[in-house]
Amino acid sequence: MNGLFDGFEGFRVLADEDIDRALKSAVVAVDANVLLNLYRYNTRTAKDLLAVLESFGDRLVVPHQAVNEFHRNRLTAVGNPEGATAEARGALVKNRKSTSDALGRWAKQVALDDTELVRLRAAVDRLYDDLVAAIGGAEPDRIHAATPAAHDQILSRLAGMLEGRVISRPSDEIWKNWISEGQRRVDAQSPPGFLDADKADRLPEGASGDYLVWVQACEAACQRGLDLVIVTGDEKDDWWWRHRHVVVGPRPELTQEFFDLSDGRRLFLLRPRDLLQRSQTLNVEVSPDSLADADRTREELDPAAQWTVDTLRELLRRLDQEGQVQAEVIRVAAEAGGVIGRDEVYELCGYDDERMLRGFTRPTKRITADLQRAGLLPDNVAPMLKPLYPDGVRASAFRVPSEVVEILASLADPLARSEDRVEAASNP
Repeated sequence: MNGLFDGFEGFRVLADEDIDRALKSAVVAVDANVLLNLYRYNTRTAKDLLAVLESFGDRLVVPHQAVNEFHRNRLTAVGNPEGATAEARGALVKNRKSTSDALGRWAKQVALDDTELVRLRAAVDRLYDDLVAAIGGAEPDRIHAATPAAHDQILSRLAGMLEGRVISRPSDEIWKNWISEGQRRVDAQSPPGFLDADKADRLPEGASGDYLVWVQACEAACQRGLDLVIVTGDEKDDWWWRHRHVVVGPRPELTQEFFDLSDGRRLFLLRPRDLLQRSQTLNVEVSPDSLADADRTREELDPAAQWTVDTLRELLRRLDQEGQVQAEVIRVAAEAGGVIGRDEVYELCGYDDERMLRGFTRPTKRITADLQRAGLLPDNVAPMLKPLYPDGVRASAFRVPSEVVEILASLADPLARSEDRVEAASNP
């Protein structure tokens, strides 16, 4: 005879005291997004999170794939602070002049005394001087792509902290088998990582990156006979168990899998902000401001670049040239305000009910990647067709970026072919 949770261990919701005990004794594995977010947070938050991670000592591990993704995406996370600063300064100079000119025109209309106009313009000058000074004051905390590794404080601190803690890549045979298993899970909609199906044609490991992190983290904990805490910046439903909008914990399938692999050990899934909230458990003091900073969404931390008329023209032109149905899906989604439902996609594309939408976004992803490699499109641009997964399993709709909606909404014929439509947008 069995008990309520025998064979159903994945459905046991763990208490706060269980998490606190795990933080003091479990193997702690971090993924690439946790490391990359150190460049997206402000300086204080990055230092606080590094202090928490250092407190784990030799229980901290980083899977090989996480380090691979960290180096692959680090410069994108660093961004272009000089360019952003120059853009902000240019905008302030332009707005400063336009504000002063507007005050002058208004003063003439209302016959304002010259002394009062001088006072108002002086107030404007003080405001813009303060803004320019604030922008310049933030520069010393930021690095850029060409900053030497020795001068990058985050990179230097990570290098010391992770010495001897990065899990080695296994043999080519084992690695290939893991990649195959990761792809099998994507195809079977099994966690983790099945929501990364669109990466299959873009990365050397295909869509198996999350599984590669998962399998090495599990092995590290099993070898030591300890519980496992995975700290991840990934908030997709192929990792997390959610009830409506409430985060319950790891997906039950993952908890059960680790329980079986480890002869009864427990799995915990935490986000960076969860670590900071529990820092006192580890005797680490963090700033309350760091909690608010780490609570920002990925979109707030790393706002996506925008599509332009020219890049939209080229993507739609290539889709049309290849005869890809995604071009019309983009147009209809834009006409509808940015989202197109699953049923409408099937009707528009002429798909039968048995057809799966797995891989539907691959043509747009491929062309986007081509434009990025050619230097025509920033790396952090929003995906042209983003699948929406309200149940965590099946795409129910697709969303196009808001700027695409604005570009195409200005055209006379929203269903015209790409060259006609976008050409008109560039010549209003």
